[in-house]
Amino acid sequence: MPYSIEHKQHSQERILAAAVDLFCRFGFDKISVAQVMKQANMTHGAFYAHFKSKSMLYAQAIKHAAVHSLWTREQHNISQLSDFKYLIESYLSLGHVNQLGSPCPLAFLVTDVAHSEPAVREVYQQTLQSMLSSMAKQLEQLDLKNPSALAQQIMTSMIGAVSVARTLSDEQLQLSILNNAKTVLFNQLKANE
Repeated sequence: MPYSIEHKQHSQERILAAAVDLFCRFGFDKISVAQVMKQANMTHGAFYAHFKSKSMLYAQAIKHAAVHSLWTREQHNISQLSDFKYLIESYLSLGHVNQLGSPCPLAFLVTDVAHSEPAVREVYQQTLQSMLSSMAKQLEQLDLKNPSALAQQIMTSMIGAVSVARTLSDEQLQLSILNNAKTVLFNQLKANE
């Protein structure tokens, strides 16, 4: 008897959640399909019922991570500038850098994706463009000037700060980078009010 659609969707969600966690922690090259399936508590053979290749899984994991990211989950709660600043503070935190919650694929996979095949890079680009568009709309609703340019400045600053902080072992330096990025971004927001 074949599995139900719900069972297959649940299984795919488990695989994607495991893939996001492992790819964000260790990168594409250091993780095997077998490791992903083990973390998902599934057999290696079950992988191919859901994905054709590890690269396809990687591309889908980027999308999955974006859907479950802090920004995507919380953007509908933004009704004033202080809510937007709270999201920036949450993103630029040691908890996020240390992957204690949902990691942002844009920051956690940036160097990995730069060396990936074109299809994966295209998914990353689409994810970035979608998040930029969403952020620009939010900034426009907050009546800030130049919402598209401001969204690019904010997004790239946040991605860069988190990416660099993740490479460091000195927690004080990590905090310094994150806090300086917050200060710059808050000043940019103020300048565009």
